[in-house]
Amino acid sequence: MKKLVNLMLLVLFVFVLWPGQGHAATAPKLFLDGKSIVPDVDPIIVKDYTLVPVSFITNELGSSIEYVAQTKTVSIHNDTTSIELKIDNKTAQVNGQKVDLDASVQLLKGRTMVPLRFVSEQLGLNVDWVQESQSIYLTKKQAPPAEGETPDNGVQPDPLETLDARPVPADAAGVLKGIEFDGTSGVIISYDGEITPGQAFALQGPDRIVLDLPAAAFAPEFTAGFKLAPTGARNGEGKLEVKEHPLLSQVRYNLTESPTTVRVVLDLSQASTYEVAQSDGVIRIELTGKADPDQQTQPPVDQPSDKPNGVFRVVIDAGHGAHDPGAKSVSNRTEKEFNLSLALKVQALLKKEKNIEVYMTREDDTFVELNDRAKFANNLKADIFISIHANSFGTTARGTETYYYSESSKELANIIHKHLVKATGLPDRKVKKAGFVVIKQTTMPAVLLESGFISNKEDEKVLYDEAAQQRMAEEIVAGIKEYFKLK
Repeated sequence: MKKLVNLMLLVLFVFVLWPGQGHAATAPKLFLDGKSIVPDVDPIIVKDYTLVPVSFITNELGSSIEYVAQTKTVSIHNDTTSIELKIDNKTAQVNGQKVDLDASVQLLKGRTMVPLRFVSEQLGLNVDWVQESQSIYLTKKQAPPAEGETPDNGVQPDPLETLDARPVPADAAGVLKGIEFDGTSGVIISYDGEITPGQAFALQGPDRIVLDLPAAAFAPEFTAGFKLAPTGARNGEGKLEVKEHPLLSQVRYNLTESPTTVRVVLDLSQASTYEVAQSDGVIRIELTGKADPDQQTQPPVDQPSDKPNGVFRVVIDAGHGAHDPGAKSVSNRTEKEFNLSLALKVQALLKKEKNIEVYMTREDDTFVELNDRAKFANNLKADIFISIHANSFGTTARGTETYYYSESSKELANIIHKHLVKATGLPDRKVKKAGFVVIKQTTMPAVLLESGFISNKEDEKVLYDEAAQQRMAEEIVAGIKEYFKLK
């Protein structure tokens, strides 16, 4: 029973937070031991092979998944089998033996995509394809009974080792569908319904980041990684191990009652700064670097000074840089490239303004720590700070959004956003509040611009177009001048 349930998890619960990508006219239907499997999103067909994203497998039921970011290696273990897969590699190691794959393992938008047939068969499933109905049938291989045991002896499994679907509590406004590590520095929480995260906070001894999700629960199918409480109880803890990451060692998550709340904990090797962002059914916790012990709290925010006849200092921050490329676009271009290109265009225009002095956190492909970007602006006693970025999530998300943190930054955010949306012509995703380091640690009005989604082909076409970038730069400058009431 343990092995069967474990194998069901692999097939049923890896379809988490994956935008549909139609590589085939019709996605295959999936059946496990004759029962239809209806995932949240379709599997992906690549060259006649079905790929599914592998997310998390329960450790307590004799199997686990480990991701080693440094080598881009995924290891899957159960009681009898150890599988080691590498990204973009058509070979695998199964119990130490080299095995060829039908299709290479792929890392797409932070999801590790593995060939369904190969992984299922190695873990003990029969896999059959029925052309007429475009269906895949997965069935458990019957193991011989142990000595002195009949194949069906009527013994019920221990409830502590059972992964039955749990009912959603009545007081839950939203349900979590998955929790994943994106392979670099982010933890992605996907959900349905309405979830409003509480204020994230850091704890010491040991170092960890805690985020509570009030009025939230787990979707009935989301049980991977749990050590279940006795039958009838809804609490329990799951975990996702992360190996060889410089800061993150594992992610733990649990459900408490009265009122129902999901707590997500990132266990760290040392203190780290972080950002929490939310959009379109996704909450993302991004580790942004080693924490600065001298700057752990939000500094006071100054109001912009009135300089009708003076000069305003503006800091333009091109996000990411050097070994930190940011997100990847549909055509495999980098976010850092877009950020710098637009930032330099804004700089060139601001240099023509007699009442504005422009300063850059970077002017070439170099890397600057997030806290250092904020310190740079603070030390300058800048009047405003603008951080330029591009967004990435799946292939369908689109649009322009602007973030602020302090209330004194809201006016600047509204003005710049109005102009940026006009320039991009992309869907308006509104002005939002979030605790990004560069706009949280600055002492002047500060905003972070997410100009569009480079993971979407329509948005990407706009963002990397030189003429469109020039329009964006012109409108950002127009917004800056409007904010300062300059003609």
